[in-house]
Amino acid sequence: MTTPSQAVCPHCGQQLSKYAVAPFNFSDGLGWGTDVLLVCFNDTCPVYVKGWTTMLDRYGQIGSQRYFLNPEGNQAGVLPVGSRYAMKGDVIPDDEAA
Repeated sequence: MTTPSQAVCPHCGQQLSKYAVAPFNFSDGLGWGTDVLLVCFNDTCPVYVKGWTTMLDRYGQIGSQRYFLNPEGNQAGVLPVGSRYAMKGDVIPDDEAA
């Protein structure tokens, strides 16, 4: 299991932030298997910057992507975001317990 203090974005080197996962499951019923994901909220991260072009070119959608790490299973990937403010309201401050 990866702890938030150990986790950094492999694309920009910024420490990942704790993000509170929505309390519902995906349609397959599996969900994330954790209450918290670790997400890069650096607006200059290459994944986020290039994500605007990627989303438009591949999917015809306006949006971008943010790198994430699931600390329970060390699964990593990208999450789609519709704006630079998306998901930031669910960031858990470092001084709060996960």
